Amino acid sequence: MTVHPPKFSVLGDSISTFQGYCPVGAEHYAPDTGAATGVYTVEDTWWMQVIRAQGGVCLSNQSISGNTISPAGTMGGFSQKRLRGLSVEGEGPDHILLYAGLNDANFGIPLDVFAREYQALLENLLALYPRAQVHCGTLLLGAIAGTTNSMACFVQRLVPYNEAIRAAVQATGCHLVDLAATGSRYTALDAFHPTGEGMRQLAQLWLGAMDGEGAKK
Repeated sequence: MTVHPPKFSVLGDSISTFQGYCPVGAEHYAPDTGAATGVYTVEDTWWMQVIRAQGGVCLSNQSISGNTISPAGTMGGFSQKRLRGLSVEGEGPDHILLYAGLNDANFGIPLDVFAREYQALLENLLALYPRAQVHCGTLLLGAIAGTTNSMACFVQRLVPYNEAIRAAVQATGCHLVDLAATGSRYTALDAFHPTGEGMRQLAQLWLGAMDGEGAKK
């Protein structure tokens, strides 16, 4: 009997992009910016490192730079067309890695709107992919190497958004990847976008925080 590797799809914002893997023009990371970011190839991204560590393959990445959970934000919302793009030629994912919401907090999307839209997103994903495990990451802020600016006020701003994520996950039966509970930061270019080192750190935090069932099927 042939055992196929688990199929992963990725949904998020600029942190989860890479040229050639996400929608055209939506990328923040690309080979020609590797010298500046330290992210030279797709293998350097946090999400591909997670997928590889789980023995999986990447099916689709529907991450878009600037994305918010709420359609009220710039480049906002997750349309049904985009969610259907997590499958390829009728083949759906076994696992969906969802990491989004930093832009909602940054752009000041009201908490009640964010909470409602996040839960609706999970419900839509489960309706489209009832057999998939949806792994939802709570939100972390990066730290710029060599600076003393901790952005502690923004870390505190994330607290209620993370509570909303936890509540939505509990309400829908998805899988919580509670990165925020670790109290960690990752090395970043601008407090949001990981460097190559930050991608490795974020990948390890994801792997460490994924729920006890793991992501292997």
